[in-house]
Amino acid sequence: MSKKVTLNIDRDLYQRLERRFKADERGLKQFIINAIRNQLDTSETLNQGKNNDLGEYLQKGSSGSRTYGVKGQGW
Repeated sequence: MSKKVTLNIDRDLYQRLERRFKADERGLKQFIINAIRNQLDTSETLNQGKNNDLGEYLQKGSSGSRTYGVKGQGW
């Protein structure tokens, strides 16, 4: 199911898009959709990597060590 979104962009960006796509409205729409998808995929991948790094960091110390307590409790 598709939804309609209205974007307000600055004049410079609009002119750049206009030069690139001229009268190709379909191409412009597809370009915007792809740009948004790529940005979301990139940010989700980066966020997953950060979560994995934290888990690995916390697992480095043994459960009874001071280091683990500092890591695990945020001291």
